[in-house]
Amino acid sequence: MKKFLKFVCGAASMAAVAFGAYCVYKNVVAKKDEDDFDDFDDYFEEEETESVDENREYVSINITEEATDAAEEAADALEEAAEEIKEAVEDVVEEITEE
Repeated sequence: MKKFLKFVCGAASMAAVAFGAYCVYKNVVAKKDEDDFDDFDDYFEEEETESVDENREYVSINITEEATDAAEEAADALEEAAEEIKEAVEDVVEEITEE
């Protein structure tokens, strides 16, 4: 029983040392790496905001009568196709119900 208790205490102390080393690494060593990347983020943010504001152009949208006519023709063609599909499905359903 004494040997088992020594083993458990030794394993617990090794786990505590490993956890302490992890905490030191996380709070001290890894923080230095994060600080290095912060400088680059600021550089890119400043550059993007300047170029977007100065070179912005707007394009007007002109809807002509030809475009509206073409849209109406396309809508009519879709309605006709939907009606033909509806009739074909009704025919097939009638054939199935008759059998």
